[in-house]
Amino acid sequence: MLLNQLRCFQPLVNVHFGLNQTKFFGLCSVRMQTLKAQEIPSKLGHSDIGTSANETIGEMMFTAPRVMPMVLTKEPVVLSFDDMPGPKTLKYLSSARHYLSQIGTQLTAGALTLGLNISSLISRKSLTGISALFEEYGPVVRFVSPLGSDIVLINHPDHIQKVFSMEGEFPVRSTLDSLEKYRKEHRNHLYGIYSVNGQEWIRQRSLVSSPLDCAVTQHLMSINDICEGFTQKLYNLRNHQDEVPKDLYKELHKWAFDCMGLIIFSKKFSMLDTELVYSQCDMSWLYHSLEKATEAIVKCESGLRLWKLFPTPAWYSLVKNCDSLDKFIFFSLIGKHVLEAEQAITLTNKDGETFNKVRNILGMDSLIASMLVGENRLSTEDISTILMDMLLIGVNTISTSSSFLLFYLAKYQRSQKLLLKEIDSLAADISINNVKKLKESTPYLQACIKETLRLVPPIPLLTRVLPKNITLDKYNIPRGTLIMMSTQDAAQKERNFDDADKFLPERWLKSESQEYHAFASIPFGFGARKCLGQNIAETMMTMLAIQLLQKFKLEYHYADIAPTKEFIAKPNKPLKIRFVDRI
Repeated sequence: MLLNQLRCFQPLVNVHFGLNQTKFFGLCSVRMQTLKAQEIPSKLGHSDIGTSANETIGEMMFTAPRVMPMVLTKEPVVLSFDDMPGPKTLKYLSSARHYLSQIGTQLTAGALTLGLNISSLISRKSLTGISALFEEYGPVVRFVSPLGSDIVLINHPDHIQKVFSMEGEFPVRSTLDSLEKYRKEHRNHLYGIYSVNGQEWIRQRSLVSSPLDCAVTQHLMSINDICEGFTQKLYNLRNHQDEVPKDLYKELHKWAFDCMGLIIFSKKFSMLDTELVYSQCDMSWLYHSLEKATEAIVKCESGLRLWKLFPTPAWYSLVKNCDSLDKFIFFSLIGKHVLEAEQAITLTNKDGETFNKVRNILGMDSLIASMLVGENRLSTEDISTILMDMLLIGVNTISTSSSFLLFYLAKYQRSQKLLLKEIDSLAADISINNVKKLKESTPYLQACIKETLRLVPPIPLLTRVLPKNITLDKYNIPRGTLIMMSTQDAAQKERNFDDADKFLPERWLKSESQEYHAFASIPFGFGARKCLGQNIAETMMTMLAIQLLQKFKLEYHYADIAPTKEFIAKPNKPLKIRFVDRI
């Protein structure tokens, strides 16, 4: 009877007391065993205790149900885009996003860059601002834009690799908004290396890539002559401390301008001639237009982009100097010759004869001729725009990289001694006529160049616009999001390189170098939109270093130099390198 009452009482206990059913029956079972063990001996004889008592208890007791553990398959957790960490202030501002006009995602990117510039000036460390973001929020940081699409900042090589692996055949990156606006509004023509994406970019690349490499090979001896002239100019410019009294970076900028002019236009610009700079000749005018246009583009791309709302002084300067560049390239460098070449094309049907005629008319090798001949030939205006982009980007990135190469060689004397030993051992056998052999015969020099570009990539941030959804660090990021990849920060992390902040070219010569993550240092980018000028930059830096080290011992006795946080990085202070004669 007691058992039946307990069974009837079970649902009420579960309802009112919230006891687990299994625990309840277990307690009842223990209680029943205790009671029956006390009552049965009094009813039965002592001889029957061993058997009858057990049987009676077995009949009266009920067994607690057996609980089987539940086995669950562990699946990866994917968090929503809203869960991604980032500055909270921007998230609060995003609530007003739908009330404001779509000024553009690049406005937020400009504000981000400006903020990092200010923080680096305050802390006097080049990477403090951007590194602090990753240290606070992790490897994936979201910037909520109140005026456009959100931006995600990453620095982990695995994440960078994943973004590149899904970019597809026609990757899309953030364009130079200032140049794009200029060409739409003032030239009525949107074109150029940094203004187009998709199929049109592939078309341009196919027309330019191979001819560029051929142009480097063709002008190798002339590039060597320019490097020799630069060395002689430094010899003449030195003061009593064996330093260049003027800004060495400017002299390197002129050197790069002369080399790029030779490669692109097959012309000797001769800007290393001091008197020529202050003259009113065409080349001097072209150089100053390039210099001023670069400054204007950097200001427009690195600031708050107020020029999108109203004309600013930087915008006026950009329009004025880009107009000068475009007109000079078109009318003075290629216009007349290209028009003659186009006329020759209309009078010739055979491709071989056409190409030869065009090349003879232009007086240059296949770089420009290849853009004029064939099914994919470009118009004169298109060619002028592409060449202007090459000149703008190439001159500035190469002069920056060369500046830091000389700085690191002057600062790290051991590396300079090892490099000089390599150059001296090959002095008589260095092949100036073959780019491939030149690089193969100078492995330590190539390692120095690679290490320089690891520490200071000329363009420290690479961008991609996601073509589809992606999961990074368990966060789901929607398509159309702008991804900013901090390749400079990735290359200076201890998890990616031992002694990451030190200049150690030997790291690239050891067998352990193969263990480095392939995307831990990608100064020239990756994939379909990889930099077209990699071969040009490496060749020019190689020939310059050989010429300078054969003539001078480089020394540096001042505070460290860091790169600026602009669209194209450059030294944040004058290069005061001593060029001491070798005995």
